[in-house]
Amino acid sequence: MPLEIRQLPPMRLAYMRQTGPYGPSLTHLWDRFGRWCEAHGLSEPRPKFYGISLDNPACTPPAQCRYDACVQVGVGLRTGPDAQVQDFPGGDYACFQFVGTGPEIGAAWARMTAPGQIPAGWEVAARPAVEVYDEHFAVNPATGAFPCWLCLAVQRVA
Repeated sequence: MPLEIRQLPPMRLAYMRQTGPYGPSLTHLWDRFGRWCEAHGLSEPRPKFYGISLDNPACTPPAQCRYDACVQVGVGLRTGPDAQVQDFPGGDYACFQFVGTGPEIGAAWARMTAPGQIPAGWEVAARPAVEVYDEHFAVNPATGAFPCWLCLAVQRVA
């Protein structure tokens, strides 16, 4: 699985957060967030969406893991009680194009951190991991598979 280094830009993001185990319940978060984006005029033209995993489930108890479903927004958006706004700092990420189902994504994340997967000259950085869902994102109704980029924060080895 070749990882490529990509630069994610700084962005202002509207988001909804879920605290609890990563997994099937994130589908409900994304459904709720999608409806919120439609109601606030953020779905057309179709934007990129971002999933930010704020905690490493190997180090954080599942009940305390935080995940943000996000979309880029401009200054001045009023979110109301259902969503908040955050400034994402961007940075360097080792990325892999994933195509699979929700139950398969955890194993793909784990493979990314296996020895030898991070390109030479780079190491994992202490920043959140990001899923990038491109504008053409769609779930295959027959298989449940979907595409996204899995992006692991990295920094150059000193």
